[in-house]
Amino acid sequence: MPASGLITSNNRAHPQMVRKVNMKSFDVRSLMSAAWLSLPKPTGMLLVTLFGSVALQGCVLPRSGPLLSEVQAAHENKNIVLVPVTAELARESRGPDTENFPPAFQSVQPFAYDRFVPGDGIQITIWENDGLGVFTPGPNGATNLGELIVDQSGDIYLPYSGKVRAQGLTPAQLRNAVLTHLSRLTTGADVSVQPTTHKGQTVTIQGDLTKPGVYPLGPDMARLSGLLSLSLPNQTNPEQLAVTVRRNGQSASVRLADIYRDQADDIVLRPGDSVVVHDILEHMIVLGAAGTQGQIKLSKRNYSVLDALADSRGLSDPLANPRAVFLMRLQSNKDTVANANSSDRPPVVYQFDFTQPAQIALAREFAVHNGDAIYISDAPFTQVQKVLSAFSATLGTARSVSALAN
Repeated sequence: MPASGLITSNNRAHPQMVRKVNMKSFDVRSLMSAAWLSLPKPTGMLLVTLFGSVALQGCVLPRSGPLLSEVQAAHENKNIVLVPVTAELARESRGPDTENFPPAFQSVQPFAYDRFVPGDGIQITIWENDGLGVFTPGPNGATNLGELIVDQSGDIYLPYSGKVRAQGLTPAQLRNAVLTHLSRLTTGADVSVQPTTHKGQTVTIQGDLTKPGVYPLGPDMARLSGLLSLSLPNQTNPEQLAVTVRRNGQSASVRLADIYRDQADDIVLRPGDSVVVHDILEHMIVLGAAGTQGQIKLSKRNYSVLDALADSRGLSDPLANPRAVFLMRLQSNKDTVANANSSDRPPVVYQFDFTQPAQIALAREFAVHNGDAIYISDAPFTQVQKVLSAFSATLGTARSVSALAN
């Protein structure tokens, strides 16, 4: 490797300094000696002595994390579990690409929306042709009893007639029941029975929505898709928007994309259902010799190592060691690479070797989890470059001082 930073005043590399630099390792003391030889003796002795005192005090070259050799040493010391990535591990890392509501939710049949239930509103109008004249007619000869609400017992109350059973009846059936009750008070009467907008059969929806609230069930809103169309969920990323339905003490969740994809997940709603819509917030971190370091939001299910590297602008060509791409994960109870009897399990570190094309393909299949971290180690020669750069700057300053002194 050319020692581009070790240039003397006549633009030639100092031969003693070049001989001391090795691609695999370097000796700081040798570089110090070579630097001293290239300078006027008083100035060289002063600067090299100062630099050496800093080096001997344990000064570490700037870098973002451990080198490959240090990661391997941590594995040997049992501080981590280093696992080379295989096709089997890539398959095991993935979860299902889609989700579905359980059969108990999918098999529910629509109920009879045309039958009255407690809480429904009913508009009753009476035309009294003959009888006792107990109902005061309006300008058109009809008596509007206003909106009557079916009580929790399933009945409505008619003036002068008493309770009439309404629960489970259609509007036509309730009309006949009302006429039967009124026959004791009037003859030849006619009755109109109409449902109002006040509904006893409702569902609740809340969460990341434009219009959360309580919605009445009816023929126009019998299924989950109808409720979602009215409540207007955030449509930025349906793949990461969870829809949870709670019913009779049970709950089940799918993604909004699943409802769009599979008609079976557009389930029938039942009175009393509670629906919660929320954004799935999952993140991971990319560190080291990447194009961009930072936190990345997982944008889909089975978000892969390759997806994360793409979102962080890949590996840094000047810095990255392609053999040292690591996925770091805290172990859970289901991890098979750990000692199941251990209460203090070390992190699992999966290693990718991107000099092998097959490993890049596995990175596309290997799914990351919420909280994972990807670390890309520096290549070994970058440390040599940093030392040479530091000496180049030091020697330049020394020559400037020497030139002024002469």
